[in-house]
Amino acid sequence: MDQETLDRYKKTIRCVSLVPAAVWAVLSYFAGKSIFVFPDPSDKRYALAMTDYIVCFILALFVMYMVSFAILFLIFSRSDGQGRLLEVVKCGLYYLPVLVAVAAVKLPAGYLSNDEYAIVNDATNLIHDTWFTYLTVYYYIISFMLIPVKYGPIFVKLILEFFVAGYVLYRSRAYFGKRTGLVMYVLFLMYPVIAYTTSAHRLPVYFLLYLLVFAKMLFDRLENKDIGTSEVFFLLLAGAVLTQWRTEGIYLFVLLPVLLLIVYPHLRSKKTAICMIVSYIAIQLVISIPQNFITGTDLSGQANDRMKPFYAYTITNMLRNGLDRDKNAADLAIVDAYMPIESIDAINEHFADINYEDVLILTKEEFAGVRPEAGYSEYYDFSEAVKRIFMNNPDVFLKTRWGAFCYAAVPYPFSFGLSGVKSLAYNLFIPSAFILAAFLYCLIKRRWFDLFVFGGLICHWFIVFVLAPASYFKYYFPVYIMAYFYIFLIITWLIHKRVASSEGAVC
Repeated sequence: MDQETLDRYKKTIRCVSLVPAAVWAVLSYFAGKSIFVFPDPSDKRYALAMTDYIVCFILALFVMYMVSFAILFLIFSRSDGQGRLLEVVKCGLYYLPVLVAVAAVKLPAGYLSNDEYAIVNDATNLIHDTWFTYLTVYYYIISFMLIPVKYGPIFVKLILEFFVAGYVLYRSRAYFGKRTGLVMYVLFLMYPVIAYTTSAHRLPVYFLLYLLVFAKMLFDRLENKDIGTSEVFFLLLAGAVLTQWRTEGIYLFVLLPVLLLIVYPHLRSKKTAICMIVSYIAIQLVISIPQNFITGTDLSGQANDRMKPFYAYTITNMLRNGLDRDKNAADLAIVDAYMPIESIDAINEHFADINYEDVLILTKEEFAGVRPEAGYSEYYDFSEAVKRIFMNNPDVFLKTRWGAFCYAAVPYPFSFGLSGVKSLAYNLFIPSAFILAAFLYCLIKRRWFDLFVFGGLICHWFIVFVLAPASYFKYYFPVYIMAYFYIFLIITWLIHKRVASSEGAVC
């Protein structure tokens, strides 16, 4: 099909795609009445709730339009683009039995965590919650609009995982060959990937988007493939979402434009580069507004500052790790005015290293936690005091953070059999060591793209290492998945090289 005919096909399909999207919009609106609870117009949060609903509805409508376009394009077009989309779907079908089997086993248990149920409540009640970031609530609202059933966000996540797996597998097979490229399929059979399949929380969705962005750039670099304007926009938008959705993604604000300039030479012209960077900054600003500039101003909202779990978690574990109480007596007295030291000592004595697992001092009913009479003023003094303690005791701080990482890095003691597989699969020392070694190798070999990728992952690891408010494996998921992505990429390359060598010898 020549370009003129293809453009005519696309134009026709774009127009026709409006019909199913419009039908969906009407059906979704009425179905949404059974999902969403709209606040009373007299409620002070009515305007913000309706703004969020309208924005999400428009975004969901755009998604539905793109889905309609993709389906019609797949059915009626005969072009390279149609072939690529069809191959992604075909490759995704390899993973479909896994998704169906896992969903069949795990969906009856519902959402996997209390956090997810809390987000469902916020989304269905149109609460502009910035605790898990508004992007998480938007994801749930849009998911309920697209699939208006109880587990809509999980089904949308399953669809995303299907296409990400299909895309990565397609690019691997296209580059290494259909048989050899199948090795990359193992990446999606890793135990943690399977375990989080039906989780629609932030990180299980975040790591899929992260993998998709970096897989595209890496394979484009390997194939010396150029990129169109729409693809550049997608990468900039995805990079901005990854930057804003998780605190540890902040390094992507700088890293993504650098990687784009390395991978795609035509972006390096002065005019194009400036336009790209300005666009990226603008997208970042737009996405940041609902999170950073639409917040509550009441004292209780300020007292529930997002950093409180980090402060409470770290000071609790530092006291257990040998913090000099005499040296820090003045600051500890301020801490005590907000969070009783007696309670911290009691919970440390009772749980010991289990305190690494979560912010137990704030959640366990049998321990006092925050003093009931403490308000914003006491919280502000508390936060300043713990900051000084961190700065004045770097040795104890680092010992505490290392202990927290080790607790997350080896969540299951090694044993033989299936438990051994699980132990190795969840071990964070393996991917962390690989990334550090790969960074040093790329530095020596001056492989700039991979050097910046691994450097970014080290930044990601370090930010989580320092700021994580609990010792969870999932916080390191992007680091984990990218490490194993590269490991399986190297394995695939070695097999491809050996096969090519064997075929050459036969010839």
